[in-house]
Amino acid sequence: MNRTSDSEWPPVSGDFVVGDSKGCVAICTLGKRLDVDCNYAIIGTCKTENIGIERIIVNTISNVSIRFLILAGPEIPGHLTGQTLRSLYEGGIDSDTKRIIDAKGAIPYIENVPLEAVERFRKQVTLVDMLNNLDVQEIALMAEQLNQKNPGAFPEPEIWVEFKAKSKRKRPIITGAGIDILPEYGVTYNPLTSLVSGKAAGAVVSIHPSSVVITVSSGDEEGHLITGKEL
Repeated sequence: MNRTSDSEWPPVSGDFVVGDSKGCVAICTLGKRLDVDCNYAIIGTCKTENIGIERIIVNTISNVSIRFLILAGPEIPGHLTGQTLRSLYEGGIDSDTKRIIDAKGAIPYIENVPLEAVERFRKQVTLVDMLNNLDVQEIALMAEQLNQKNPGAFPEPEIWVEFKAKSKRKRPIITGAGIDILPEYGVTYNPLTSLVSGKAAGAVVSIHPSSVVITVSSGDEEGHLITGKEL
């Protein structure tokens, strides 16, 4: 879609902080918020290998000033969002299946933005791979070095995509060894699928849109023992 006079950048909401909108550096810190003291256009997390990456694409190609994307922070178990984003940059997506080429995440499909937007993203930015680096000083130093190499605004007009995330695919269930969270209640976490499951009658696992709550009851007493954000 075309940008209107009242359009505000970035067009898609998310877990990010906007700095200098005319800056040439964007920073993705994957699974952890990092406070990086440097000049950037936008910095934020990205936790899913499909819709999360789509949001990055849309927010990048709508700002021609962004020319570098630093990929840092911890990898996301199961989703492998960092590896998937790197694969998208290097190989793009299959035009028929919409699958990100050579991605190893659980559901690496780009279905809510057009192929043209993906290719524009790959042309507009240079990906700087600092995957699994949590050192904010090193990330800041890299950002400042990139700022000094600013090639100027991308020479083609900005692209504003009407983004409505509607994932059509279900996450495959992968069997594997789980990590005991509450072994006495049979509650485990599967790092391959990022799923929490419980087997004992004394523990009930409730999955909500934005969190996972493990409720443990004993007799007449009940309480939330663990509450965590959904990946």
